[in-house]
Amino acid sequence: MNETVTYYAQRAREYDRVYDLPPWQADLRRLEEQITRVFAGRRVFEPACGTGYWTRLIARSATEVYAIDVNETTLTIARSRHDTRANVRFEQRDAYVACHGAPSFDGGHAGFWISHVDRSRMATFLAAFHSYLMAGAIVFMMDERETEGRRRHVPTSRTDGAGNRYELRRLENGGEFEIIKNFYDETFFRERFEPYASDLVYEELEHFWTLRYRVREPIA
Repeated sequence: MNETVTYYAQRAREYDRVYDLPPWQADLRRLEEQITRVFAGRRVFEPACGTGYWTRLIARSATEVYAIDVNETTLTIARSRHDTRANVRFEQRDAYVACHGAPSFDGGHAGFWISHVDRSRMATFLAAFHSYLMAGAIVFMMDERETEGRRRHVPTSRTDGAGNRYELRRLENGGEFEIIKNFYDETFFRERFEPYASDLVYEELEHFWTLRYRVREPIA
């Protein structure tokens, strides 16, 4: 288990407190509205669902949600949410492993996950993620932007040979971890997602970015 996986397993019980940060509230309300609207009536695949914060919001309007995470600790919290609906299925599964069968989902979501993907494994993740999605599926992703305030609050600890940016995270129990936290711009998404995405729309909020697109027809 790598350091990022271990960190999120140990942080599970305190992770959702980040959504109480006062500066984030206006952006979070916009994200909540968008995610409910985008996935209305769709069957949605969600990798790296964590504690299920976004899963429960997707489930309010989606027909079905299949949410996976490599950490059973976070999945336990996700399953215990009192308003999680019967249309949600959680499973412990690696986000870098492709779907076993034919794609069957017409919606895909990755929230606050892309920034933690090792750059050297980005192609593997994108191939696995899209293996679950049918042509024409709607994808909605979001994550943090590298704002000036964030740079001051959480500085870069180092970068590695693959270009990954790292930062130190401390838990309430005193544990300290160095995890990958990468930041990307619109150019990156248009270049790396081009084989999969059509009608791509990138938007920047005050603290977050969002990405929305349709999955392309596979190349024969």
